[in-house]
Amino acid sequence: MSPRKLLVLDLDETLVHATEIELAYPEDFRVGPYFVYRRPHLSMFLAAVLKDFDVAVWTASGEIYAEAVLAQLFKPGDLKFVWSSQRCTTARDWTTGNYTTIKNLSKLKRQGYAMSSIIAVDDTPSKYARSYGNLVTVSEFLGSPDDKELPLLATYLRSLLPEPNVRTIEKRGWRTRAELSSEVGIGQT
Repeated sequence: MSPRKLLVLDLDETLVHATEIELAYPEDFRVGPYFVYRRPHLSMFLAAVLKDFDVAVWTASGEIYAEAVLAQLFKPGDLKFVWSSQRCTTARDWTTGNYTTIKNLSKLKRQGYAMSSIIAVDDTPSKYARSYGNLVTVSEFLGSPDDKELPLLATYLRSLLPEPNVRTIEKRGWRTRAELSSEVGIGQT
């Protein structure tokens, strides 16, 4: 088992916004037909979490797209692994009859991580229907240059470092706790 906690980050609408329609300001880079916009404060956020956590990316996007975007965001060797849509599980929603894509964190046990030490960050809670105790839900990033989610998230994630079991921590309302911590200087580097 790894002594560090594993932080599993989503890609689209969490770290970046990719769109075929250019926004009112220039894109940060392009991947195929997509204009890609980094979420504000992304560099600071990534520097902070890479220092404190083992970091991985799990996206429901395709592998080729994900690799191209991640090459713009991370240095080689920064990530423990990158998983794309091929690693997701298809599950049926028995209420609606529709099928949905799930990121089943129990698959990470084979990577040497206990469920108690895995934190997932995603804008789509339904992706973690089997692992809510591990999920920190962020707001959907659609390209706003005024977005302030990542500095608060970095503060909140740092507060989880000493917790022996992240699954037992209530994560709803995390922004308020992070704002309070920031105001009093708790969790600052």
